[in-house]
Amino acid sequence: MFKTFVMVALLGASAMAQDAKTVIANAEKALGDVKSITYSGSAKDVAFQQCGANSTDMTCRATHDPMRPINNYVRVIDLTAPASRHTGATNNIGPGGSTVLTPGTFFQQVTPQQADVSQPWANSLEFYITPWGFLKGAAENNATASKSKKYTVLSWSPTVKAASGKSYTINGYVNDKNLVERVETWLGDNIMGDMHIVATYTGWKDFGGVMAPAKIVQTRGGWPYFEADITAAKANPADVATLVPAPAGRAPGGGGGAPSLNVTTEKLGDGVYRLTTGPGSYDSVVVEFKDYVMMLESGQSVARGSAYIAEIKKLFPNKPIRYVMDTHPHSDHTGGLPPVVAEGAIVITQKNNVPFLEKALNTPRTLLTDPLAKNPRKVKFEAVEEKKVYTDGTRTVEMYHVFPAPHSNGLIIAYIPKEKILFQGDFSVNPGEPANDHVKALYAYLEKHPLDFDRYINVHTSAAPQHKEDVWKAMGK
Repeated sequence: MFKTFVMVALLGASAMAQDAKTVIANAEKALGDVKSITYSGSAKDVAFQQCGANSTDMTCRATHDPMRPINNYVRVIDLTAPASRHTGATNNIGPGGSTVLTPGTFFQQVTPQQADVSQPWANSLEFYITPWGFLKGAAENNATASKSKKYTVLSWSPTVKAASGKSYTINGYVNDKNLVERVETWLGDNIMGDMHIVATYTGWKDFGGVMAPAKIVQTRGGWPYFEADITAAKANPADVATLVPAPAGRAPGGGGGAPSLNVTTEKLGDGVYRLTTGPGSYDSVVVEFKDYVMMLESGQSVARGSAYIAEIKKLFPNKPIRYVMDTHPHSDHTGGLPPVVAEGAIVITQKNNVPFLEKALNTPRTLLTDPLAKNPRKVKFEAVEEKKVYTDGTRTVEMYHVFPAPHSNGLIIAYIPKEKILFQGDFSVNPGEPANDHVKALYAYLEKHPLDFDRYINVHTSAAPQHKEDVWKAMGK
């Protein structure tokens, strides 16, 4: 009986493997058995957790709204190399936060080295979530097949593992016409946790001898990330190796290592300190209350956030960090939140940011090894609508929603009345330069809601202490 069971199990596994090979072969045939493909049209993207410059819509309304248009969009997928490149023309935010548009070039690629499935998944998945790349990966990595109501689902894993040691998974959904309609995978992200990445391919049609989708939509963590409307496609272009060249001056490879994080403190008053790691730092201000500590901003990264926590415990050894304020939901201002919320801190942020951050920070973190993955807890929030005051009768911190502002619809500033400090995220004043559009928005707000501040502290560290007069001077006042 045992032998019979083992034989049935082995036959079942063999049949599933064989079925996967058949599904892959049929899908590759339906797509034309191409060695490479190029397609073109128009597209739009977004810097994750932000909004994109738009020539007709410059004010951020919500997470990823609006997105950035990409004109003259072209992509090439080379299955032989294997490699992927795509490019297009963009209009970008000008320097220093200006909303004056400046022309730019969208360019992303997966090199043959990056496409090696033993290399970091973050660098290669953009190749493998395409229908053609997915099928190539499935054929080479022992895919399995299963049935759902509408699809045959192919699944496989790259050989590289997540930081936690867990295997990554990528699934492709093949319809009854042997076309890949959807590809999904997961990637560990310090804010999004096990971030679900989904690419959908609809409107498949014959573009003069090659099948391609008319519409491509990619989401990350459930939020819009990339879209393309395809109007032309070509199989096996003769110039595949030279199509979509990198922009001039683009250096291959990445930059240097992470900066040193030696925390220094500046005492701003009794129980009030600025924490910094020097040039290039994302600064935090910590405020002592009777029974707890409040942290204004979390330090931009898990490493800096953790370093600031260690310093806070030295400064206030017997008091918990009860609150951490997030000025707005852009990735460089949320990256330090996981270690702080792992300490049990409640996140204070503007009401418009709560749905995004609540979903992100409460997503499982099985692919990660950061402090929140090691100490999972449901993250709690306190929302600021237009104004919120925290006080214990001795110490007071006030928070205000600055809107309208082009940078985000969820920007808040903190005001500490006793020390006359205004703490803000991205209203940066550069000495000798006129105010950018974001600072102009803050100035307009302060004209209507005057605050008696002197010291002006920016999350993006300043080379020298700044004051109200620096803001007014930048405004020409």
